[in-house]
Amino acid sequence: MPVLDASAFYAGVLFGSTESYITTPEIYKEISHIRAADEPIQILQETGRLRIIEPSESSWIQARRAAIHAGDAPTLSEGDISVLALAIQTDDMIITDDYAISNTAKILGMDVKPVMTRGIRRAGTWTYWCPGCGAESRPAQRCDICHSELRRKLVS
Repeated sequence: MPVLDASAFYAGVLFGSTESYITTPEIYKEISHIRAADEPIQILQETGRLRIIEPSESSWIQARRAAIHAGDAPTLSEGDISVLALAIQTDDMIITDDYAISNTAKILGMDVKPVMTRGIRRAGTWTYWCPGCGAESRPAQRCDICHSELRRKLVS
């Protein structure tokens, strides 16, 4: 069953097919403002077409490590990491428009289906560098050497 990120809910993916889907408690909380007004989401749960699954601890660890390796960790929320973790655990496709989720998933060799965008063109790892002094850095807001705001660039 495909794993849904919040963007899939916003796009109405659940209502465009008869397929069953899964998501995480973190994403389910994230979409609480649309759930309150959207009774069909509750019906989909009651009929088994939407299941809420908590990823295993080992899947969380793998997802965090992958995000750190890709350089996407600073931009991923706990909900985003949970989507990656659940997809790792179930070996299922992720449905999302989130670039950082897509990038980390692609680096892991996972299938990603975009919803309202074309999706990412290429996956790679991010490196952080300082435009002030040129130093490469670990992910942070400011350079340890000259305190300029860091930038990041995608490398393959």
